[in-house]
Amino acid sequence: MARRHGRGFAPALVAAAVVLAACSPAGGEGSTSTEVPAPPATTTSTTSTTSTTSTSSTTTTTLQTPSTTRPELPDIGAEVNVPNGEGPFPAIVLVHGGGWLGGEPSIMRSLATFLTDRGFLTVNTPYKLSNQSPGFPQALDDVACAVRYAAAHPDSDGTVALIGHSAGAHISAIVALTGDQYAADCPVPGTGIPDRLVGLAGPYDVSRLGIIMLPFFGAGPDANPDAWLAGNPQRLTDENPDLVSLVMYGGSDGIVHSQFATDFHRQLTDSGSESLVEEVENALHNQMQDPAWVGDLIVVWLEG
Repeated sequence: MARRHGRGFAPALVAAAVVLAACSPAGGEGSTSTEVPAPPATTTSTTSTTSTTSTSSTTTTTLQTPSTTRPELPDIGAEVNVPNGEGPFPAIVLVHGGGWLGGEPSIMRSLATFLTDRGFLTVNTPYKLSNQSPGFPQALDDVACAVRYAAAHPDSDGTVALIGHSAGAHISAIVALTGDQYAADCPVPGTGIPDRLVGLAGPYDVSRLGIIMLPFFGAGPDANPDAWLAGNPQRLTDENPDLVSLVMYGGSDGIVHSQFATDFHRQLTDSGSESLVEEVENALHNQMQDPAWVGDLIVVWLEG
């Protein structure tokens, strides 16, 4: 099912994260990038509307209170936000973009705060970057461990949605499909596979990205074909047909072509899982992590 949404929200600052180059945290200087080449096909969408929800205040902590039913959790370096009020709360793990080479959790902080204000426990996680050594597979270990952490948090109801932007959407998609294959050394028990996936402006088929992915994998597809297969969400959709996904792309992205989203959505549905693809009309690539553009759409889908 494909739908298209107009912006319908007040203008907001563009967060500085791009898919093909290292980026500064939100509020810092931006960076430049090279556009991901467009695949050969095209798609169309229909129009729909969104609704908004009320807000509440939040608290932020990285030190967790021990629970009588769940173990005390280690510090995984994430920014953890717990809503005010009585829990337990559904949990969300957020994964920033930055071209696999850069970025940090602060890029997703505005979206994390927005979601916590609406009653979600958020875990805004770092992961292994590829700027000095390959990110694969440690980046996946880190995100899968964050999923376990979110499910085991004393204020969590045990359900986890995984939300990634750009390169973080690529990493999140792998974890959502095969997360139990990663995080063997994670000190938190449980499964690394979330209940839901939200992909924001992600490139899901690494076979179309070529040399852009060399820092992440550390070698080309001929030298390490197993890694390129294990790190390609487009080829992994049969691994988790129970996954429920929202795949979103910006109508004016300019960096990651919409075909990545529509093809990934189609592959998910062909594999028997439930998927919805959404175009955010006129949204640029960096605006796809901005709650003014995507926040209400995410909340409506999660609560639907």
